[in-house]
Amino acid sequence: MAIYQTQTGFSSPTKIFTPAVTSILVLSIIGLILSMLMPDFIIKFFALSAQGLLHGKVWQLVTYVFVNGMPINLIFSGLMILFIGSAIERQWRTASFLMLWLVISVICGLLWVLVSLILGANYIGMGAGACTYGLLATFGILNRGKRVLIFMATLEAQYLVIIFIAIGIVLNIMQPIGLIWISGALVAYLYIKLRWRMTERSASRHSQSASGQTGRFVDID
Repeated sequence: MAIYQTQTGFSSPTKIFTPAVTSILVLSIIGLILSMLMPDFIIKFFALSAQGLLHGKVWQLVTYVFVNGMPINLIFSGLMILFIGSAIERQWRTASFLMLWLVISVICGLLWVLVSLILGANYIGMGAGACTYGLLATFGILNRGKRVLIFMATLEAQYLVIIFIAIGIVLNIMQPIGLIWISGALVAYLYIKLRWRMTERSASRHSQSASGQTGRFVDID
């Protein structure tokens, strides 16, 4: 097994503001401002709750990640999305990045609602925590074995991700419902594995189809 010692750092400011990441950050800032100006309206219509979803507000599975009543949470998640999210978007392109974001948002939102119903509590879900942990896991998987330059030191990407996830678990021990956001990392892992498996099957079918056409004339420009 070959071990690659490739070292990577975060990109310059001219490259981190990718289209999807920039749009997400703008919507998050707008969501924060509106959450502070009209909290009751935002919580009722755009934050995530079991009662809201049961009453047909299915858009909450997408909008809850953009509303947040605490600036410090937006600063933390925003920095993660900016640096790590932009690296993923450059590697996967905008459409694939947005699909990853949507999958994490919806699945973790459904888990939040399910747990709320099981516990009989009407928890209110807000913030991009689930997507942030999902992006962290994705970054670690896509850059496994590469060393990341951070705070004047280098660390392999997968270990950096493990450290952040461990910190998140410790911080949410006293509030277990918050662990659902950390499950965004697991959702991202499973999504990537499924994506890779589908890609491999598609490539295998294409290869078999090509081999079955051996001996036919091929036009060459």
